[in-house]
This record gives sequence, C-alpha cells and structure tokens, in this order.
Amino acid sequence: MVTEPAQKIKMATDEEWVADLWHDRQQTREVHEVLADVGFFEALTDEELRQVGPIMHTRSFVPHETIVRQGAPGVGMYIILSGSADVQLETADGNTIHLATLGEQQFFGEMSLLDGAARAASVVAVERTDTLGFFRPDLMGLIDHSPQLGSKIVWKVTEIMAGRLTETLGDYRQVMQQLRSLE
Repeated sequence: MVTEPAQKIKMATDEEWVADLWHDRQQTREVHEVLADVGFFEALTDEELRQVGPIMHTRSFVPHETIVRQGAPGVGMYIILSGSADVQLETADGNTIHLATLGEQQFFGEMSLLDGAARAASVVAVERTDTLGFFRPDLMGLIDHSPQLGSKIVWKVTEIMAGRLTETLGDYRQVMQQLRSLE
C-alpha cells in the first residue's frame, strides 16, 4: 500500500488563524468521524460529513492564548476537540466578565459563517485546547459546489440563532418583570 505524504498548507486568514496547517487523508477520515459527534452537524449524513471534513482546519492553543478577540472580524466558527476555553466580555470600563467555559464538542462563532461581523466576546484557552475551524470562505465554496449541503449548514446556523434570540428575549422579559416589581 502506497501512502501519499502529508502536504503542508500555508494559510493566513487573519489574526485568529495564522498557522501552518497539516492535512492528510487519515486526518480527514478522523475529522468527519469527530464531526458526527458535534450537535452542530447532527443533521448531516455520513457522506455529507465526508465532504465537510477536508475543509476543516485544525489548530491548537496554549493556556491563556486568545482564540478569538472581541471586536475582531469574525471569519468562522470553532469546535473544541479537547481542552476548554473561557468566553469573556470586555466592558467599556476595562473590566472582563466571564460569560461561560466551553469544553469538548462545544462550538462558538457560528454566526460568523453568515455575517463576518465583529466578535461579540473574546474566547481564551484555559488549558491546551485543540480546535477545528470552519470558515466563511469554506462555507461559501461548499454552497457553490453542493448547494443542498451548504443550505443544511446555513439552516442549522439560523436555528441556533433563533434559539438564542428566544432565550435572550425570555431573560429580558424576566429582568423587566423584576424591575417592575421593585417599583
């Protein structure tokens, strides 16, 4: 059996993802298997996961390294393969508010797949954290080559955004009720 040597791909997307990335067929097979366990990709068939696997990018972060920075342009989403990361909000007065800690199989930044808007919060590795990145240009290419698969992914992003909006509105209503009761 002859195996092809790994190819080194140099990619510089922005400050979030400047790294030498290694990609080979074995890694692709493992990636699509990992994606099957991530809720974001639950609606995809095995064949669709095999199509998405090769366009995912791996990256490791050391403790306290910023994965995404609040205010930076959003270029895509990240899936935590191992390790953990803190979601932090920097306030106007210079303080930092801890919003959440994310762990294995959790993801963030999916809204960037659609809009590329500035990041709403920073995400910082707590420990060595291995991630998969899925970027907007990759999704746009996927939509061009496989519109049905691309639309399934876009639909999933809209479902997640709708769920978060509903949750946020519920929180807002609860806070408003509490404020009214204090009057």
